[in-house]
Amino acid sequence: MEFHNPWEAPGFFAKAHLHTHTTESDGKVSPARAAEIHWRCGYSFLAITDHDRVTDTAALAREGMATIPGGELSCPSERGGFYHVVALGVTPDNLPPSGKPIKETLRAVHEADGVAFIAHPYWSCNTVEDLLGLPHCLGVEVYNHGCEAEIGKGISSVHWDDALLRGERYVGLAVDDAHMYGVDALGGWTWLRVTELTAEAALNALRQGLLYASTGPEILDLRIHDGTIEVETSPVEAIRFMAGGQQGWCEQSWGRPPLTAARWRLPEKGVYVRVEVIDERGRRAWAPPIYL
Repeated sequence: MEFHNPWEAPGFFAKAHLHTHTTESDGKVSPARAAEIHWRCGYSFLAITDHDRVTDTAALAREGMATIPGGELSCPSERGGFYHVVALGVTPDNLPPSGKPIKETLRAVHEADGVAFIAHPYWSCNTVEDLLGLPHCLGVEVYNHGCEAEIGKGISSVHWDDALLRGERYVGLAVDDAHMYGVDALGGWTWLRVTELTAEAALNALRQGLLYASTGPEILDLRIHDGTIEVETSPVEAIRFMAGGQQGWCEQSWGRPPLTAARWRLPEKGVYVRVEVIDERGRRAWAPPIYL
């Protein structure tokens, strides 16, 4: 079994927004305004990821919120579609150009000491074949609030599960991908386990998978003891243990008081298990996978 447990790592959870746009590309608010909004809404990290460029955010950091340099790139797919790649920890000098093959782009971000993940697979019409065999790919956006709010294609959990079942080691991230800063904003975020509020601490948390994604609920603790997963959460309606194939278990309140804990025995054989919770408003949170 392999699991870098964020809840047992040193430090604290900090709220991060890892994918957003400003007037430096196709967004409707300035970088300064985007930083102000996220700071006032309690975010500890903000990555402005304008298309095909790294927006200078050094002056936008403030007490309690650090900024992470980044950009968003487009890559063709061999199956006729396209990828959008979010690259974090890059600079204007080493951001690869759009239009290059996906593996070349991911390798370039890695060689620049950055991290990269696949944006909105559902919205991009990516298939599971598009998501296999991608070295240096951190993971996928399991939730993209802009895509969900605008056309109902923001939840990519099936894409994530299909890739995990076939042996990929991907984390799931939740983001806004805000452009308009209306209904597309402040609906998805990723909690990073860090020891300090610096860009490098955030990037290290991403590299190690010390995170969980959310649209509202909190996963307060997750531990494995004697082959059993035990989870503690904020009040929710369902706690799901998602596993490969037909394995798994759903603990649900069914009209009773909300759940705040659940446990499940790990299967003796399998590929992965991940925890997903859903609250009374349908909002979700996703823990990183446990690889069996």
